[in-house]
Amino acid sequence: MNQQPIKLGIREYVSIAVLMVGAKGMEDTPAMLFKQVQNAAWMIPILSGALFFIPVFLLLKTLSVFQDKNLFSVIQQLLGRFIGLFVCLLIFSIFSFAISVDTRTYINIINTFYFTTTPNLVIYAILMAVCAYGAKKGIQHVGSVAYLIVFYAALSMAFALFLSTKDSNLQALLPIWGPGKLEILKSSSIKISTFTDFFLFTMIIPYLKSNKEFRKGTWIAYISVSIQISVSTLIFICMFDDSLGGIGFPFHTAIRYISLGSYIPNIEIVFFVIWILAAIIRFTAFLYILAMMFGHIFKIKDFEYLIPSLATIYLLIGSIPESLIDVGLKQKLYLTYTIGPTLTAIAIILWLAALLKGEFKHAKNKNSM
Repeated sequence: MNQQPIKLGIREYVSIAVLMVGAKGMEDTPAMLFKQVQNAAWMIPILSGALFFIPVFLLLKTLSVFQDKNLFSVIQQLLGRFIGLFVCLLIFSIFSFAISVDTRTYINIINTFYFTTTPNLVIYAILMAVCAYGAKKGIQHVGSVAYLIVFYAALSMAFALFLSTKDSNLQALLPIWGPGKLEILKSSSIKISTFTDFFLFTMIIPYLKSNKEFRKGTWIAYISVSIQISVSTLIFICMFDDSLGGIGFPFHTAIRYISLGSYIPNIEIVFFVIWILAAIIRFTAFLYILAMMFGHIFKIKDFEYLIPSLATIYLLIGSIPESLIDVGLKQKLYLTYTIGPTLTAIAIILWLAALLKGEFKHAKNKNSM
């Protein structure tokens, strides 16, 4: 299958990134943060973003030397054929597990709040089928749709959070440091996993108009989602106070109590429609990038044909956990503790390899000629 000649612009790329990472503020992330540091949970996204800034910066610095090459191409060029293949397989495996866990989390949300009598497997199959269909259209189409949706997704979330402030209590933020500064710093280092999706985006560098637009778009999205997740967590703390730790999905719990007076008492269906559209874009892009990774590892040029098969595999993996506890407390916790440090180590190793091989010096000499 031939790729579309049209490349992604910075608007489409930022839209994809914001929908993929920023969506974490509307699932179980705020509740998980609250369980770790209580009322100081709103600080964690900002601090985690600041800590993960270093590996992201080093990765972008390394990739800037290799113009128009994706992450896996750079890994194999810097680390060699065999070590590079192992690292690529490791990254692919980690994110394959991540999409299975994340999609199952969304299925749990849909089944718990909206379609309580529909079997999980039916909802799961529909979601993955729609995402697979969208992914086969190509990342350019995904970017275009993401650009159309991102404004409405951001506006609806901001509106929902604004309406939630009516029942909020600022006293819930005290004491400001929660369990203590040391515990906050410790949790921040663990939750750098919130931003690991930015590693995924390095696979679509060849699909962007320029490397400069990719770097600029990455930092715009990075700062935006850090603030977005932090603000949403802060509002949920003020709204639910100590009960936040016992609420699995605070955003969907909050919108059930939102109304626009007695004439429009229940408007959660409006937020649900926009939320599910954003979720489809998120997992469509996720699925496309994973298929691209698989195709690169096994040298399959027309990797788009693999998308339905990969979607089926992820559905089967995601269907294994029997309860919300298995997904939220076991699988997601394991992923949180492993993905951040692993990708941080890979970013530093790639930067050191490029430095020792003189790639930065060669690029500088080439640009000065």
